[in-house]
Amino acid sequence: MSAESGQQPTRAESLTKQATAREPLSRERIVAAALRIVDDEGVTALSMRRIAATLGVQAMSLYNHVGGKDDVLDGITEFITTDIQLSMTRKPDGDWEDGIRSLSYAFRQASLRHPRACELVLVHHLSSPSALVIIDCSLAVLLEHGFEEAAAVHALRLLIAFQIGSLLRQFHSPCSPEYDDAELRERTADLAESGLPAVAKLAPLLAVIDHDAEFAFGLDLLIAALRPYAPARKIAGDVPQQVRRN
Repeated sequence: MSAESGQQPTRAESLTKQATAREPLSRERIVAAALRIVDDEGVTALSMRRIAATLGVQAMSLYNHVGGKDDVLDGITEFITTDIQLSMTRKPDGDWEDGIRSLSYAFRQASLRHPRACELVLVHHLSSPSALVIIDCSLAVLLEHGFEEAAAVHALRLLIAFQIGSLLRQFHSPCSPEYDDAELRERTADLAESGLPAVAKLAPLLAVIDHDAEFAFGLDLLIAALRPYAPARKIAGDVPQQVRRN
């Protein structure tokens, strides 16, 4: 009987599980099953018993291939960061602005393919070896176009903070670009009746959000702010004070 539906599994479901169970177990299959669970229900739904049930095997058999839940989470992290890495490792064309813009969009698009799993990586695992390759790509673009070393590191951290913040905001935003008319009216009314003058005035704008447009707006601002630090773009009267070396 299915624990979720309370109904007996169909013959097709039973046959599928039997076929899956006959396939040899491997670390890759276990991580793939775990990723599907996290994508569908979030990290809190993940357990070794749940993975085993998904694969149609006994939980103890998983330990022949992985060390436990933490090892599985490390495998998910490696998969996600490698996916992001593959999206970013092609050397961008053009100047540093084109490079940073291309890498930023590649990072974002790869992250959005697995939002729930990616949140785990963004918050806890950006120092993993595979994630460092992603960082290296961005630093290389800045250094190759003449950014001083300290400025390149500051710029990298600024861009990472913006990427993580915008993605986490999108994953947890109370606003949705897919509201139907009734939901939009309700959301707008709630804001308009908040008793906060500025919020009430802008309630129709605050009620919805276009995450892609917000990301593009923020990235444009960040690139504009970094231009004075690029030697090729420096002009008289537009050179900031030297970035302090820490």
